[in-house]
Amino acid sequence: MKWKELDLDFPLGVLVVDCKGTILFANKFAQIRLMKVENPSMLTIQHLLPTSNIIRVIKNGRHEVNQLELDDSYYLLEFPLEKGDRGVIILVPENVFQNIIEKSPAYTSLLQETESIMNLSGELVTITDHNGIVLRVNNTCEKIMGIKEYDFVGRSVLDLQKSGVVNLSSTAKVLETNQKVTLQQVTKSGRRLLVNGYPIFHNDGELSKVINISKDITEIGDLKAKLEETNRTLTYYQEELLKLQHKGNDLIFKSKSMEEVYGLASRIANVDATVLIQGETGVGKEVLARTIHNLSSRRDKPFVKVNCGAIPETLIESELFGYAKGTFTGGNSNGKVGLVQAANHGTLFFDEIGELPFNLQAKLLQVLQEKQFTPLGTTKNINVDVRFITATNRKLEEMVKEGTFREDLYYRLFVIPITIPPLAERKQDIPFLLNHFIERYNQKYKQAKSFDKDVIEFFMELDWKGNVRELQNTVERLVVTVPENRIQIHHLPENLAGEKPMRFSTRNLNLKSAMDEYEKSLIIEALKSSSTLKEASEKLGIDPSTIGRKIKKHSIEIAKLQHIL
Repeated sequence: MKWKELDLDFPLGVLVVDCKGTILFANKFAQIRLMKVENPSMLTIQHLLPTSNIIRVIKNGRHEVNQLELDDSYYLLEFPLEKGDRGVIILVPENVFQNIIEKSPAYTSLLQETESIMNLSGELVTITDHNGIVLRVNNTCEKIMGIKEYDFVGRSVLDLQKSGVVNLSSTAKVLETNQKVTLQQVTKSGRRLLVNGYPIFHNDGELSKVINISKDITEIGDLKAKLEETNRTLTYYQEELLKLQHKGNDLIFKSKSMEEVYGLASRIANVDATVLIQGETGVGKEVLARTIHNLSSRRDKPFVKVNCGAIPETLIESELFGYAKGTFTGGNSNGKVGLVQAANHGTLFFDEIGELPFNLQAKLLQVLQEKQFTPLGTTKNINVDVRFITATNRKLEEMVKEGTFREDLYYRLFVIPITIPPLAERKQDIPFLLNHFIERYNQKYKQAKSFDKDVIEFFMELDWKGNVRELQNTVERLVVTVPENRIQIHHLPENLAGEKPMRFSTRNLNLKSAMDEYEKSLIIEALKSSSTLKEASEKLGIDPSTIGRKIKKHSIEIAKLQHIL
C-alpha cells in the first residue's frame, strides 16, 4: 500500500517522519485530527507532537506505544522503517486500540496475572493516570473505603478528597512532587490507612501513572490508643501509690502551698542535686526529706539522719566520718564506720545543718564536691555515693555574713531550696492532720477516740507556734489522757484553753448566725496573713471572686487589716 492511498476513509492516522523530525507524509485522518493543514511539510514532529519518541525509535530500531490525549483519546504506535532513516507513527483511537489488544490471548493472560497480583496482598491498590483520575482499584476497595469499586473508578482524586472519601490524597502529593510519598489517610468510614504512593514514568521521563498501596492500620491505631489509655491508668495508680507512700511518711496535706511543695519534691526526687529544706521548727522537714528519699531510685538504700545539734561537738567528727583501728583510747578496738559511709548508695540527711561546727564544714564540703572523705586516724580516702539533703530553721545567709557558716558550703547546699510554710499559713491541712494523728495513736494505744466538731474548729483557730509537731504531741496527749471516746472542748489542756480565740460566742446565736461568724473569722485570719486577695483565696481554697463577695457580705474592712494591698 502506498502512503497516499491512506486517505480519509482509513480509520487511523498515519505519519511518516525522517530522522530529523521532518514530516514526510500525513494522511487526511492525521491532518484533520492533528495538523488541520494541507501541506504537512511545513511542520516538524517536534512541533506537532512534542511527546512523540519517533526520533529515538528510528535510532534504536525498537517500536514504542504511548498514549496521547486530544479531543478524544488516542494511542501512538511508533515503528522504525527498514531503511533506518525514517519511521512511521500510527494514530489509533483508544476504543479501537482496546478492541485490538483485548482480543489478544497474551493481553488476556497479562490482565489476569495483573488482577491476581493486585488482589493478592489484601491491601488496597489504586492506579490513577497522570491527571489523577482513578483507572483501577482492587477488590478490597469496598471493605476499606466503604464505597463500591464502580463509584471509585473514573473519579478525580481531588474530587474524592473534597467529598470526604479520604481526608488527604496521596496521588495529589505524588503529582505535586513527582516523588514517592508516604502519609496517613482517614477514610469516610473512619478507617486509618498508611499509604505509599509511587510515580510511574514514561521512557522520556514524563509521569504516566500513580500507584497507591494502602495498608489498613485502624486496629494498630486502636491498640495504640488502648496502650495510651493503659499508660494513663498506670500513671494514675502510680501517683495514687506515691500518695499512699507519702501519707505513710506523715506528709499529709490539703493546702495548695503544701501541694506545691510536694510537687517540687516529686520532680527532683530522682535528681541527685543537693536539697536544702527550710522552715520553722516542727513543720516537718525530716518528713519531707524521707518523702524525697522514698520517691527516689535510692528508696531501697539507707536513709541516714544526722542531727547536727544533738551530737556533742567533740564527737561529731568521729560520728560522721568514723575512725581507724587504734585511733582512740577506749574507742572501738576495730575502728568505727561513720554515718557518711553508712549512707553509701542512699541518702544522708543533715538536720539543723546550721549547727555544724565551722571546723567540720570544710570536710563536709569535700564530701559534697569530691564524693570522698578521710576517716580519723588514717590517710586513706573512702569514696561514697550519697545523695545529700539538708535542713535548717536558721537563716544561713545571715550566718555567712557573720562568718559562722562557710560561704562556699552555703552555695554548695543551696542548689534546690524548698521552704515548708508554717502550719498557721496552711490551716486547711489541720483537719487532715488531726484525722491522721488520731488514727495513729488510736492504733498505738488501742483506743477509739474521736474529735468533737467544736474541737476541730477550735484547733483551726490556733496559731500552733510549734507547728505540726505541736499538733501531733497535743493529739497524742489527748488520746492518752481523755477518759471519754469523744474529745470535747472542756478536755483541752489549760495551755490551749488559754489561747482559745474569743472572737464570737455561739451561746446566743442560731446555727446560721454561728456559721456566718465563723466564716467571717476565717476570712479575716486569711486576709491578715496574706499580701493579696488571691493569696488569701488560695489559703481558703476558694476563688478570688468568691472571697470578694464574702468580704462584701460580712462588711469586712480590708484597709484596716495588716499587709492587705
